[in-house]
Amino acid sequence: MTRTAVLPLALVAASWAVAGHAQVAEPVALEASRDYLLGASLSSGRDPFGTSEQRLGLRPIWAFQLGRFRFATSGASALLAQGRESVDSGVSTVLTRSDRVSLSTSLSLDEGRSWKDDPVYGGLPRVRDTVRGRVTAGFTLSPRWSGSLRASQDLLGREGGLRLDSGLNYRYPISPQTHWDLSISAGWANGTYRQTHYGIAPDAAAATGLQAYALGSGFDGVSLGWRITSALSKRWVAYGGLTVYQLQGAVARSPLATRTTTYGASVGLAYRNK
Repeated sequence: MTRTAVLPLALVAASWAVAGHAQVAEPVALEASRDYLLGASLSSGRDPFGTSEQRLGLRPIWAFQLGRFRFATSGASALLAQGRESVDSGVSTVLTRSDRVSLSTSLSLDEGRSWKDDPVYGGLPRVRDTVRGRVTAGFTLSPRWSGSLRASQDLLGREGGLRLDSGLNYRYPISPQTHWDLSISAGWANGTYRQTHYGIAPDAAAATGLQAYALGSGFDGVSLGWRITSALSKRWVAYGGLTVYQLQGAVARSPLATRTTTYGASVGLAYRNK
């Protein structure tokens, strides 16, 4: 078994071990429901790679649950989770849950990256779309502090590699309907993921005149975010947030990284059935 294959299995084993140690009550029964949420978000952000500028975009957000399986866009988790359990983007289901620890698995589409319209990097090959399988362990550390560990692996063999992401979150309740969150997260990736997303292969360098760049496994970035979420009524919920993201180490030195620190902002409004 390769080292890449061992890491996700180790995370799963560790999560189950922690769950068994930390469980102080009987597991909460997994509820089967048909919840749904529909809305829209307006966001401003910039890709730290390539020559794109800060962009403002409007996009739909949605989530629904069918039995024990959940389907959601990434922005929907901040809304459907208001007063409920957090939701991964893509297709997800909770494997086990106690008062202190939860373990879930999900599938999501990684849309890759196209350089076609970039005036400098347009000759580089596209980072291909793929499906990523994820295992996420969530930890309730105290009434206001929580943490998470996530492993995600390319399931289609498209050189997507392995990612590990960790996060720490502080939640401050303003009222029963409103709270704000301050979160910090860090990401690690293996050499396959980092070379595909941040490197330049020798043949691509020869075709474009860019400098070849190779890198191995390591941490690739850290982010800090603040978000306020509020249930405006029984059915309507909204959020707004700010984020700052900084590339780290060899990724920050990649010829593709045109800005090592980027900023983002977003607001969203959605209707949920209950």
